[in-house]
Amino acid sequence: MFKKFSPKEDVSSSTSLKSSVQRHIRNDLLAQFPLLASPAHKDGASGSIEPQAAAAAAEPAPTVAEEVSAEAKDVADERDGEEDDGVGPTGSKLKGKGGGKGGGKKSKAGGKKSKKDREEEKDEGDHAAGGGGGGGMDEVLVMDEIWPKKESLGLTKCHDRISIYTINARPLFFNHFDGPFIPTLKLLHQYPGLLPHVQIDRGAIKFLLAGANMMAPGFLSPGGRLPDGLEKDALVAIHAEGKEHACGIGKMMASSEEVRKTGKGVAVEVVCWVGDDLWKVESIGL
Repeated sequence: MFKKFSPKEDVSSSTSLKSSVQRHIRNDLLAQFPLLASPAHKDGASGSIEPQAAAAAAEPAPTVAEEVSAEAKDVADERDGEEDDGVGPTGSKLKGKGGGKGGGKKSKAGGKKSKKDREEEKDEGDHAAGGGGGGGMDEVLVMDEIWPKKESLGLTKCHDRISIYTINARPLFFNHFDGPFIPTLKLLHQYPGLLPHVQIDRGAIKFLLAGANMMAPGFLSPGGRLPDGLEKDALVAIHAEGKEHACGIGKMMASSEEVRKTGKGVAVEVVCWVGDDLWKVESIGL
């Protein structure tokens, strides 16, 4: 699919998707990849949450001097009210004093309310910084690490009806026509649990890295591995004997039971692999 791919020549358009379309895609991704709905690891989750909590916690709490200054301002406002109401006959002056006192009380009440608001904000900041004693903070999912809720999803349309979905121009998923979403190999390296694993023996590695489809013997030999229960058309991460990370992504051409039964022919159609032209793309589109 990406054996001969050039962003300059093969990209037809790039756009930021509407919110309704993004919600639909987000739901489809969650349904297709169960890992995305799992809670993120603490290390990953902290990257999304801690800056906000730290900002709230870092907001300075009012000092004693600031509180005294606020109360002094309230008293000054009260005196200004008395002086304004005190101009005129004696009756007006007495009324003004009453009004001034009332205004002063109101102003003081307003001052105390402001102080209370400041204390509540401080408490909320401490609550956020400390995790709220186990309840206030939303749980961060793997999806939120990959696609933060505030980030817009970009769509880059390419030749042969290939669509690449990006966040901040970084390719994350792609699909062909209206087919299933496929994670990029770099994303799969970050989250290996996105796809089930199959493994080829050492002898098949050079063919995989050349973009060839994987034959059944490569999975059934002593160095290969083919789990039970894989259905036809299932997406799989293709690992290689002796290698830590997946070397490619493919689609099962038959169920794992059928592959074992026949023992020959193409078992996995290779979609992308380490070193293909998509692998070389760091950023594309929006």
